[in-house]
Amino acid sequence: MQLRMLSSRRPSGVAALAGVAALVLVTACTSTGSSSASASTPAAASATASATAAQATRATTPVTVYVGELHAVVPIRTATSTVLPPIRVHGASGIVFTPDGKTAYVLISPPLGPGTVIPIRTGTNAALAPVTVGRDPQAIAITPDGSAIYVANSGSNTVTPIRTTTDTVLPPIRVGSGPGAIAITPDGQTAYVANIGSNTVSPIRTVTNTALAPIRVGNSGLLPGSVLITPDGSTAYVLNRGSGTVTPIRTATNTALAPIKVPGFPMSMAVTPDGTTVYVVAPGSPYQEGTVVPIRTATDTDLSPIRVGAFPAGIAITPDGKTAYVTNQLSGTVTPIRTATDTALAPIQVGGNPGVIAIAPDGKTAYVTNNGTVVPILTATNQVLRPIKVVPDVLEFMAITP
Repeated sequence: MQLRMLSSRRPSGVAALAGVAALVLVTACTSTGSSSASASTPAAASATASATAAQATRATTPVTVYVGELHAVVPIRTATSTVLPPIRVHGASGIVFTPDGKTAYVLISPPLGPGTVIPIRTGTNAALAPVTVGRDPQAIAITPDGSAIYVANSGSNTVTPIRTTTDTVLPPIRVGSGPGAIAITPDGQTAYVANIGSNTVSPIRTVTNTALAPIRVGNSGLLPGSVLITPDGSTAYVLNRGSGTVTPIRTATNTALAPIKVPGFPMSMAVTPDGTTVYVVAPGSPYQEGTVVPIRTATDTDLSPIRVGAFPAGIAITPDGKTAYVTNQLSGTVTPIRTATDTALAPIQVGGNPGVIAIAPDGKTAYVTNNGTVVPILTATNQVLRPIKVVPDVLEFMAITP
């Protein structure tokens, strides 16, 4: 999941790294939710049916990497590593996709005034009319069936629902202070919103768009929050950067469990597709080795930290769950981690300032933002391919169509 991603012009600032995980987690949560929903409820059955329908159309929808920079969103066709004409928008800070990959929704966060969400037809990369949301929007998520989008408006202390069939806004939902991250359960019934100003999480029932009683968590440290949900929907994990902890929340009862301590200054996290392990990226001090802390979800216990490079930032896990890839911002490397043994493999040299990472749906290629380029890495061999030039300097976020 704040969706303003790492800026290559600010390599050593903690604030610049605050949102590295946000887009990857939001995208991971929505795509994982689509594929793992149980058909035990009508909402879950609908999500499962939508996911099945989406799979039928993916074969005809080219897999595309969308990279956000300050004044545009740039599409890259993965089959040919071809950069397509940029989509001119200003202030883009995040993106989500419908399950069939045919429509992207780009979050626009202007410095003043209300934000917007711009629908983009991925077949033509044509931008449609913007949809107005609240002030200073920081996070965006889509339900697993693709029927609704939820936008966390930090400046308005609200969440804006958007119906995707008509791209119309529903009444805003009042939540806590400074909502900055959002994730939706795989059955699509509940959205969990991390409020960084009040150190709470607000559950929202999506059927009625009503907020339930806030759940107290740790101190966010006044930085954008992160929240992810396990693929079975049983637990939400909230990253508390100021407290150096992760708070598990049981979704069946909306109760917070004992916080899990992690070393350093935790920045991002990801969950394996089978839901057994959450990996938390903890940079530690700049220019020193950082760590990745595995948390076993069955017991909510942390295991021995895994040493990676200097100032690790982003993390992504392959669809088969066998490997986690961590970008090390100040080492110019990417560290693969074998999840079966929680061991780090030899770092992959990419140079520069690697930040955001995303993995193609087939798991064959990882893509890393790096100083105005996107660097492909073949996951079978960890071979680095020729960088794809996107813009001269700043890349704000990156995501891949389902």
